[in-house]
Amino acid sequence: VNSESSKSHANKEKHSQFNENTDLLEEIRKDVVRTHPDLQFFLEARENLGQRRYAAIERILFIWAKLNKGVRYVQGMNEIVGTMYFVLANDSNKEWASEAEADTYFLFNTLMVEMRDIFVPDLDDADTGIQGRMANMIALLSLHDPEVRCHLDDCGIDPAFYSIRWLTTILSREFFLPDTIRMWDSMFASTHKDNFMRYVCVTMVMMIREDLLKADFGKCLRLLQSYPPTNVDQLLESSRALWIYESQITLACHKGGISLPRALTAITPPPAVIMAYGLSGGIAPEKYHPTKDAPELQKSSIRNTVRDANMSMASTMATASKSLLGSARGFFGLSKGSGQNKSA
Repeated sequence: VNSESSKSHANKEKHSQFNENTDLLEEIRKDVVRTHPDLQFFLEARENLGQRRYAAIERILFIWAKLNKGVRYVQGMNEIVGTMYFVLANDSNKEWASEAEADTYFLFNTLMVEMRDIFVPDLDDADTGIQGRMANMIALLSLHDPEVRCHLDDCGIDPAFYSIRWLTTILSREFFLPDTIRMWDSMFASTHKDNFMRYVCVTMVMMIREDLLKADFGKCLRLLQSYPPTNVDQLLESSRALWIYESQITLACHKGGISLPRALTAITPPPAVIMAYGLSGGIAPEKYHPTKDAPELQKSSIRNTVRDANMSMASTMATASKSLLGSARGFFGLSKGSGQNKSA
């Protein structure tokens, strides 16, 4: 009797597992077939290559979901994996290209270590969860372009209407594929990908600020959910400039003990800055220029504070670069004399 009961229980478990796997695979397949649907790479009929490539993406996502049950599969992961697989499968080295499926799984898993929390509902309100990251992004927008932030609020535009897709797909649905790949190059080189995404997303909003400020709810929503074509190099330069300028101002205020208005007039913003601290181009108005009539000793103090802030920023960036190089070498198993090793 016990033997029969054990067999019955085992059969039920197998049947339940089979149904669970079937449901998961169907959920993944439904999204995978919509991944880059106009890309010839996934439409190639020769030897059924297009469908075989979609099948590879399905396997990557299915296996990853089975091995990460705390996260499982969430819509948007297919966009990330599809883009990675396209790049790796088109490597000029045919031997490396033939390993695209395994390499894509490895890279995707590595990326998920940093961003998996945005796919876990129980962590939504944590700083690393989707709500937390949206809140951090909107706080940054409020700091640097409060006019646009208030206008979007007045129009009834909830940040979730656009930022959830931006963050969960790493902007892969907002740009043409070559532009996405260009942006990802910079993101993967960043030592803090969450920070990189926050500044890029805020800069995206500021780049279309003039159109947003003239628009109502419907037009604002269309602009943010169907982002207009843009120069990605300019976008990246502007987001980087904003981060550098904000870091310089913060260092001057906290380390130098000077006020924000004085720091804004003493430190020249990079030309690529669109908006900073509610100021166009980050440039303080002429009516407040404390360095013009300040005593010589005070002028010298401000100049020294700015110089120290710039030196500290340069040191921070140099340290980050060394750290990045070291991490990259360790990640790919490279050393000074290993030029023959595979690299990304």
